[in-house]
Amino acid sequence: MCKKVITGALLGGVVLLVWQAAVHMALGVYDDAFVKLKDPAAVEAVLKENLEGSGMIMIPLPEPGDSEAEAKAMEQLTTGLSLSGAVTLDGRHGFGPALGIQFLVNVLASAVLMFVLLAANPPSLGSRLALVLCFAVFAVLTQLIPSWNWWGNSLDYVGRQVGEQIVGWALVGLVLAKVMGGATASDD
Repeated sequence: MCKKVITGALLGGVVLLVWQAAVHMALGVYDDAFVKLKDPAAVEAVLKENLEGSGMIMIPLPEPGDSEAEAKAMEQLTTGLSLSGAVTLDGRHGFGPALGIQFLVNVLASAVLMFVLLAANPPSLGSRLALVLCFAVFAVLTQLIPSWNWWGNSLDYVGRQVGEQIVGWALVGLVLAKVMGGATASDD
């Protein structure tokens, strides 16, 4: 079992990273997903002037317990400008380290799925793929949809993320099913 988990984790991690690279770099799925600023330098200057440090930013963000400010914030949230995002003032790791971290995360996630598949031992290719896709849908429902609901991520952007996740994990599911061995498509 351990050898299959390691093999599945590594192969799944590679397949998912290749898919993610294709989505983000070769296919350009997200190229027009972000709002373009008219004057990025001006926005950057205002942010630097008004931020006390790196972290998450949200506008509006009233002081907790101030009911008047909370009411104004709720009004602004439903009728005016709102913003949420991550701000890093002092830089962060570059592309190389980010790629390494993403690969490690993909390997760990693939290892978890390989373990679940081996423990559940679905008999057919279809049932194995369905189990993996259940995890992908779970992630969509617990992470991606709430990011639209709570943080205002655009439906266009979230839709692209949903597609990336479902297709990516379907590809990984096919690899993991193959690593398991013993099932064929005709077993469905």
